[in-house]
Amino acid sequence: MRIPRQLQPGDTIGIFSPSSPIESKAVNTMCKYFEQRGYTVNVAPNTLATFGFMAGSPQQRADDLNLLLHDPTVRMVMTSTGGAGAVHLLPLIDYPALAADPKIVVGLSDPSILLLALTSATGVPTFHGPNGVEFGGLCPLTTFTEENFWPMLTGEFSLPYSFPVQEHFQVLRSGKSVEGTLIGGNLERLSLLIGTPWEPDWQGAVLFVEEFLSKDTSFDALLAHLHLSGVFEKICCLLVGKPVQMEGYEQDGVTLEEIILRNCAGYDFPIVSDLLIGHTDDKLTLPIGCRVGLDTGRGLLELYDLPGTG
Repeated sequence: MRIPRQLQPGDTIGIFSPSSPIESKAVNTMCKYFEQRGYTVNVAPNTLATFGFMAGSPQQRADDLNLLLHDPTVRMVMTSTGGAGAVHLLPLIDYPALAADPKIVVGLSDPSILLLALTSATGVPTFHGPNGVEFGGLCPLTTFTEENFWPMLTGEFSLPYSFPVQEHFQVLRSGKSVEGTLIGGNLERLSLLIGTPWEPDWQGAVLFVEEFLSKDTSFDALLAHLHLSGVFEKICCLLVGKPVQMEGYEQDGVTLEEIILRNCAGYDFPIVSDLLIGHTDDKLTLPIGCRVGLDTGRGLLELYDLPGTG
């Protein structure tokens, strides 16, 4: 595992748009936010481009990411917003550039497919946390999110580190304490990697998933896909994010808990739900590719690898 060093005052943060377009006002606001915290900001050339429902052509968006990966002054790359279209970048990314110069890469939602691909291809941990838009004033930026974002990138904690999940910890299926590599992201985007060269190594993984604006039928089908593709045979536990704007399950008379447990029947790994990850206003920043442990009995999710010490 190649570890990017911790973020330090004066470092440069690179911003680019891998998915849908973003407003210039939001980019200006997020730049001011990071500059006020003592960082320099490098906005990639095509960040404000448009290409139908995407922020520029696949090559434009990939060029922006590769430019930031090649720039030795850039120590953190942040996706501007989510949406759709990041999947087109996968064959165009210069993965050796990140392997040669590991740096922090942060994002969520549609860009989570890039995080997983980058970590899978290079072994460099990536960070499932807020997109730049949350610092740009278009989405709520809560104190909880900030307090769980900056320490994870600057290394201002000691190991083992316990994520603040106790108040939101819903054990759907208990089990023995487990330990494994943290892998996950948006459930729909994560599923797109199955069968590609960038599919994560699921063996012994602590898998986390989250969904947004999804119907219960889609959520059910996506979990069934993980079962049918053999993912559930390999992971050691499943962490499910608190649903945001999910539709259908109340009218259909079925709970999300029932959907999860039905698709995980036949396996004995522990399952936890309602974690604050992904599209919730309050959210954790999770280091993909690092080693974590889950203890359902004590309600603990602990980090054992310190991101950024390399």
